[in-house]
Amino acid sequence: MSMRKWWINLRETTVPHAPWEMLLMRAAFAWLLWRLLPASVPFIAQPYPTGLARLVDLTFLADPGVYSTLRAGAHACLVLYTLGVAPVVTLLWPAALLTACGALENSQGATGHHLQLPCLVALGQWCVYAANAVRGAQSHPSGFALVPAEAQRRAMQAAKLVIAAGYVASGCVKLIASRGLWFWQVADIPVQFVKAAANEHYDTLAPLPEWLTRDLPALMAAHPNLTRLAFAPGLLLELGALFALAGRGPALAVGLGLLTMHLLVDTFMRISFASHEWLLAIFFVNAPWLVATVWARWRDVLAGRGHVPNG
Repeated sequence: MSMRKWWINLRETTVPHAPWEMLLMRAAFAWLLWRLLPASVPFIAQPYPTGLARLVDLTFLADPGVYSTLRAGAHACLVLYTLGVAPVVTLLWPAALLTACGALENSQGATGHHLQLPCLVALGQWCVYAANAVRGAQSHPSGFALVPAEAQRRAMQAAKLVIAAGYVASGCVKLIASRGLWFWQVADIPVQFVKAAANEHYDTLAPLPEWLTRDLPALMAAHPNLTRLAFAPGLLLELGALFALAGRGPALAVGLGLLTMHLLVDTFMRISFASHEWLLAIFFVNAPWLVATVWARWRDVLAGRGHVPNG
């Protein structure tokens, strides 16, 4: 396939997800948002306003009565979103609440980003649903109706686009911050391994294996070019994440590659990106479709047919 044809395919492809697939994808994403919503908000001030907190005083979330009501409403909305009912409203409520919680947390002086990508994925989907309602493609333009399957498919594609863009941005930041020297500087990463292990040890006082705290860092420091070669695929995967938009196969390949990268980072550097991993599993890997496809292929081999469900 020529580069031009590939680019057109990338820009115009919307995977023909079956309704049952999208139901399970929405259910899994709703579960992730529910899991990320904190049980309570302990922050009674926002000394270093960040994001939404620059525009709104979010400390009202620290009121247990107010927050419990908003959280209960978000849970109800997530059930309706899973069923495909009125996502213009039912997705906006929990997404806005989670965004506000994240902004208030980041306004305490230390900025984290574990909530950024899930909130952006929700916003990306919501934009599709809102545009669909504005165009009057639904029988009730206000959004209080089940959304057509094609609009749901575009929302799933928007989720993939946001995830891919997030990884591309991460890769670009690495190159910009290092002034293009990332591949050369990554040879110093054994120092980060030792620091991460020491941090975990002092946090838990649990002994760590010597291969992680001594042997592996020493081996990597002794062979810097092998270290560069080992870590280069991670950056290339991030920069090439947009390939996941070209179809099911590319999304599966990119998703599994990025999940492997996260597993290695978690194992060796003790840095976990659980919400990112769940997003990859839900929208890129799409495990229910994968299981159904493998089962169908096996069944068709036994039956002597060549049918593969849903593209």
